[in-house]
Amino acid sequence: MTIDANLILYIGEKNISSWSMRGWLAMHIKELSFEERTIELRTDKDRRRRREVSPTGRVPALHHGDLAIPDSLAIIEYLEETFPAPWHPPLWPIDKPARAHARWLAAAMHSGFLKLREGMSFNLCFLPTPPKPRQEALQEAAEMLGYFEAALSRKATPGDFLFGGFGAVDAMFAPAVVRLTAFDVPTRETPRAAAYLQAVLNHPPVARWLREARALPPRETY
Repeated sequence: MTIDANLILYIGEKNISSWSMRGWLAMHIKELSFEERTIELRTDKDRRRRREVSPTGRVPALHHGDLAIPDSLAIIEYLEETFPAPWHPPLWPIDKPARAHARWLAAAMHSGFLKLREGMSFNLCFLPTPPKPRQEALQEAAEMLGYFEAALSRKATPGDFLFGGFGAVDAMFAPAVVRLTAFDVPTRETPRAAAYLQAVLNHPPVARWLREARALPPRETY
């Protein structure tokens, strides 16, 4: 497929920028052709380079013609409006109650789980041996697994993911799934969630991102 010159996604390094992963996955769910440009976060400490392409000085940032859209969740909503079904796969469930559930889960990931993020930093997932996480991070991990288990237990649509096919909510949680598995978080009490974690890791765009992340030099700090 020919790259659409009007679609450019700016991201950080794939073994560092978890938020970039979310926006990148959304582009792939929509089956869009786009140009990918990486800004190295390690060498852009003052955000000068990021401010040139992103109104917030953060990545991911999607450029579509003259528009610049930062933030993964904003990118997801923009893509859903601009490239709607049936011409492109939907990012959110079609069923209204399921869509509401998916959206509040995505919002919870967007604004919460701060201790998990701090204690299981994304870059640490690619070290040969990640450090042992703190109890507060493990507590939030258990809460997240509970959300997964509840959604999967009431799911009406067939498929391996939270609401059937891989969608926006799965893209939002994909970096957290990497964290939970890299830090070997216990899943004995949440068997459906355990299977879900593996399904996310095996999903082709996720697996591709992880291959490319692992090909980069590991970064204990950045």
